[in-house]
Amino acid sequence: MIKGVNKKVIEINHPDSVYFERAVLYLRPDIAEVPMHEAQAETESYLQSAPAVRSKKQMKNWACFLLGALTSAAVLLLAVWLISPEFL
Repeated sequence: MIKGVNKKVIEINHPDSVYFERAVLYLRPDIAEVPMHEAQAETESYLQSAPAVRSKKQMKNWACFLLGALTSAAVLLLAVWLISPEFL
């Protein structure tokens, strides 16, 4: 299915960023044009309030670390219980 859409877009190719290749901003339908200084101020305030982005690899590493820590704690408690059951 093909859908026709008429949107006003501001596209920033190769922004001065280590992280981003391109930024795309869609203007509201009722806005004809935006003064450059207002567009820059809005964009900067939005980017400062945006949440941090974590990659799948970072999330997987964090999950493996947490699983390892819990397993180590369980093994330690089991070892203490086997050595002296009255301790726990």
